Amino acid sequence: MTWTALTRTWPQTLERLQRRFPHLDRGALAQRTDKEVVTAHIAERHDLTQSEAREALDDWLMFQSLETRQEQLAG
Repeated sequence: MTWTALTRTWPQTLERLQRRFPHLDRGALAQRTDKEVVTAHIAERHDLTQSEAREALDDWLMFQSLETRQEQLAG
């Protein structure tokens, strides 16, 4: 799943992001769909470096892609 695809359903994406990154401030990100802004927010709120936050977000994106693919195959 691409970042662009996730931004099409941003409220639902924020909900899923918050399950993975519980310290997110959804209000602060309500209209902020830029990946770098979200990465910086994750780093700040979860005491991570930018690199760590980027890696964690990319891992989460990969998991979302696999989950979506599995749902498609299950039919």
